[in-house]
This record gives sequence, C-alpha cells and structure tokens, in this order.
Amino acid sequence: MENPIIKVDHLQKHFGDLKVLNDIDFSVNKGEVISIIGSSGSGKSTLLRCINLLEIPDGGSISFHGKDIMDRSQSLTDYRSKVGMVFQSFNLFNNKNVLDNCIIGQRKVLKRNKDEAKAIAQENLKKVGMSAFEHADSTKLSGGQKQRVAIARALSMNPEVLLFDEPTSALDPEMVGEVLEVMKDLAAQGLTMVVVTHEMQFAKDVSDRVIFMDKGVIAEEGTPEEIFENPKNPRTQQFLSRYSAR
Repeated sequence: MENPIIKVDHLQKHFGDLKVLNDIDFSVNKGEVISIIGSSGSGKSTLLRCINLLEIPDGGSISFHGKDIMDRSQSLTDYRSKVGMVFQSFNLFNNKNVLDNCIIGQRKVLKRNKDEAKAIAQENLKKVGMSAFEHADSTKLSGGQKQRVAIARALSMNPEVLLFDEPTSALDPEMVGEVLEVMKDLAAQGLTMVVVTHEMQFAKDVSDRVIFMDKGVIAEEGTPEEIFENPKNPRTQQFLSRYSAR
C-alpha cells in the first residue's frame, strides 16, 4: 500500500482543562474522500484546524509525506499551499473582487506571474460555475456563491489535499445543494478531501471512509456502508438514528 499523504499519530489538544482531542490516529491516502461526522463539540473542526496548524497540537505528531509538519525547519506557508482549507465562513477578501480573490495567493505564495495566475483562477472559477462573476464584488455574492469562490481560490493553489470545515453549515438550505454538487464533482475528479460535515447523505454517497468522532476520540471508522448500514458503536448508532428517522 502507498504511503499516506497525511498521517496523524496520538494527537492531543487541550483548551485549558478541556481535552478536545485525545489520542487521535488516522491517515489520508491519495485520492481518498474522508468524511468526519459527529455531534457539535466532538472535536471534528479542531482536528481539521490542527492538521492545518491553525491550532497547535499539545501532543502527538502530524506528518505530510513522512515529514513532521511541526518541525520548525518546514515552511508553514508552503505546507498550507499543498494542504488547503475551505472554511464554513468563506474567509474571502472583502476588498477584492472574485477573480482577485483567486489570484492573490498564487502570486504571493507560489510566485506565479499575473497571466498564469489569472488563467488558473479563471479555469477554477469555471469548474465551480462562477465564471460569470469573476469581476463581481465579493461582498455582493450569496453564501453559496461565496463558498464556491472560496473553493475555486483553494483549488487555484493546486493543493494535494483540501480540508473542508463544515462548508455548508453557514448556508441557507437552498444553497447547500450547489456547494455539495461542486464537492461531488471534485471527488469524482480524484481530489483528496477531508470533509467535516453534518450532511449525512453526502458522507454516505461520496466518501471512501467515514470517521465518527465522539468526545474527542475516533469512536468508529469504516466505509460508508459499515458506518451507515451497520454501525458497531452504540454512540454511532444513537447519533445516526436521528438522521435515519428523518
């Protein structure tokens, strides 16, 4: 089996006396779509933020292609260009239009020239169905449009892995579908994705692997069929029973 792109070993994270992540082990392989599910407060988003080093772990290790990402000799900017993140609140630059949002990181971090960065940005805006809005003021977009631009911006950095932190949770219900469709298309194209989500149908339909987190630990992990059709852990069963009843 090939070596994983990302490997998390015995990860620990505390906020004061609260243990948010406790001895987390998991890996991400090339081309995989991993969905992380669980109740609010179970540690899902903190795990993603630790992988991107927006939160600094208190113990354990995270490696990227076998190299410890917390080693100070590693470039954090370079790492984040390869392991991108899409946030639930979009985090667009409000003082820039749609196209410039997708260009700025390429120019500053990857040192691409203006024409190349523009062409790549336009290609990715087309991929997410936002070509017609490239000159639009980013503050005038709907939530679904903002999130699609945020995805295009992340894709423009040519990441090896994209982390999605509840990408639909800030959206009105009618806008959720348009963002999930973009994510399904990316999965079908082979993009490696780790998705923290409350969208159970997406996790069931698109994931290669599903991780259920509960109280800071990975309570259960398996294929969508194993987790959704035959969960072993009573907490997983209890959590999923709310969705099957809908």
